[in-house]
Amino acid sequence: MNSNPVMEIVKHYENHPIMERLKVRRDPFQALIQAIISQRTRDDVTDRVAERFLRKFKTPKDVAEANLKDLVETLRDAGLYRQKARMIKKCCERILTDGLDLEEILQKPTEEARRELIRLPGVGPKTADVVLLFAGGHDVCPVDTHVARVSRRLGLTDSKEYFDVQEAVHEMVPEGERGKAHLALIQFGREICRPRNPQCELCFVRRFCPYGGERA
Repeated sequence: MNSNPVMEIVKHYENHPIMERLKVRRDPFQALIQAIISQRTRDDVTDRVAERFLRKFKTPKDVAEANLKDLVETLRDAGLYRQKARMIKKCCERILTDGLDLEEILQKPTEEARRELIRLPGVGPKTADVVLLFAGGHDVCPVDTHVARVSRRLGLTDSKEYFDVQEAVHEMVPEGERGKAHLALIQFGREICRPRNPQCELCFVRRFCPYGGERA
C-alpha cells in the first residue's frame, strides 16, 4: 500500500486540466507580475487583472514610467491593489536601475536565483518560487495557502514557516515532480481539503490524515 499521501494526490490529479499550466513556459516578467497580483487574491480575479495589466504595461520600463494612479486603476479589482501598485512599480524600477535580466536570473541554480528574486520589492519566497517554476522550469513546490493547509492537516509538518512546509513536501516528492505536487495540492485543497467544511468523507487519503481521523 502506498504510504505517501502527497504522491497519491499527485497521481489522482495527474490528468486534471490544472496540469496544463506546466506545459507552457511563462515569460518571466509576466509570471512575476501575475504572481505579485495573486497575493491574497482569488485565481479568477488574478487572471482577469493580470491580463488587463499586462495588456497595458508590457515591460518593466512601461511600469516604471507609468503614473502610479494608472497602475492603481488597472489593478483595482485585486486585493490590496494600492499596495501592489506601489510594489510593482518599485520592483520594475529596481529591475531597470540594477540592469537585471530576469531570463538570466532564471538560468542560475535554484537557491541563487531565488535569493536574487527575493531582493526585488514585493517578492517573497512564494512569489519567487512561482516564477522559478512557471517561467524557469525549476523543480520547486511553491507553498501557497492550499499547500500549507493540506501539508499541516496531513501531519507532514506543524510549522507555519514557508521553507519548513516546502521541505516537508519536497521530502515526499521525487525530483522532477514538485511542480505537479504544487498544482495537485492546490486542486485537492480547493475540492476536498477546503479551509472550511473540508470534504473528509470524500477524501481518498483520509487513512493517512490525523485531521480527517479526528473528524471521523
